[in-house]
Amino acid sequence: MKARISETRYTFSINLPTSLYQKLINRTERGKIGAFIREVLEKELEEEVSCLGNAYQECYTNNPHLLKEAKLWERAEIEDWLAYENNKNATKKPRNKK
Repeated sequence: MKARISETRYTFSINLPTSLYQKLINRTERGKIGAFIREVLEKELEEEVSCLGNAYQECYTNNPHLLKEAKLWERAEIEDWLAYENNKNATKKPRNKK
């Protein structure tokens, strides 16, 4: 038996034109509309993330210089963060022990 992971749920209402609502009713059972909408949203959002990943991959494949530039930017961000942290630690005043 699988354990269910408790996840916060949100309830909201949406306004649909009658024609769209009728299509929804024809496609699903009345008591299953929420589940249907949840499934459609999950699928749509997963596809969106997948498409974005594919677009990045295609962009870098077709333009290898962009991948090199992206790696340089990433490295610069890491180095800037490390420099900031080192500077922050260096400027801390030492505590006087009594």
